[in-house]
Amino acid sequence: MMQYTYTIEMDNEQGTRCRVAVAFHADSFKRFAGFTSIHTDVPIYDEDLAHLEQFVAQAKDKWVVTKPLSSTITNNEL
Repeated sequence: MMQYTYTIEMDNEQGTRCRVAVAFHADSFKRFAGFTSIHTDVPIYDEDLAHLEQFVAQAKDKWVVTKPLSSTITNNEL
């Protein structure tokens, strides 16, 4: 698994423009595996979250790798 970040600008369900920064996991084939954090500059709602995963998955070429996830912890990570 790898950890990625991506920032998107979108309209929330009330029509307000917002900037959403997400961190998430994906496998080596870039199959989305779940969010680890979601940060926004204005509130987003259930309807927005329902579409956010789809928007992120469609932007695979814009994902930024933050680090590979391993099953072991090294001394440098403690």
